[in-house]
Amino acid sequence: MEHVQKLLQQKTELESELRQLDNELHAHGVDRTTQLMDANGFPRSDIDIVAIRTIRQSLVCKQNDLRGLMAHIETQLIALHQTTHTADVTPKRRAFARVSIVTPHSPASEAGLMAGDKIIQYGTVTASHSDCFQALSAETINNINTPLDVTIERVVNGKPETIELSLVLRRGWGGEGVLGCHILPI
Repeated sequence: MEHVQKLLQQKTELESELRQLDNELHAHGVDRTTQLMDANGFPRSDIDIVAIRTIRQSLVCKQNDLRGLMAHIETQLIALHQTTHTADVTPKRRAFARVSIVTPHSPASEAGLMAGDKIIQYGTVTASHSDCFQALSAETINNINTPLDVTIERVVNGKPETIELSLVLRRGWGGEGVLGCHILPI
């Protein structure tokens, strides 16, 4: 942060020097674009051409320095922003389904799913899928007898908590289907 503040101070100083050089040009009765030659192509005799060209050259150099400094400040600010915010900011994932009923002794019950849980991720399925329920059905069929990671949001003591579960879908658990719960869209 101190480094960026020093760079900003250098920027302010350069801008001040540019203003001062512009004022020197105006004191000579010209600006950055005033013609230094007369209509016949000869140097004007009413101005100090050497002093004006020297000031203009300094202006160009200072402008290039400012341009480079601004690019450096930009990269430093981006780096500073990334280091201060990436560690503690994780995007909020939204739920796409809700568990309405869980059958006792089912794979869903054994994994810890409860009625009211909101499903944030089911294997690779998230709310970003165009048809979440078709993707959820395919994920279920493709993961029978294989551990499937499920991320849910559950309200505990009045506060929503994100919980990671491992669900093993299987046939022959004593009920219908391989999951043992009803899932509704949100």
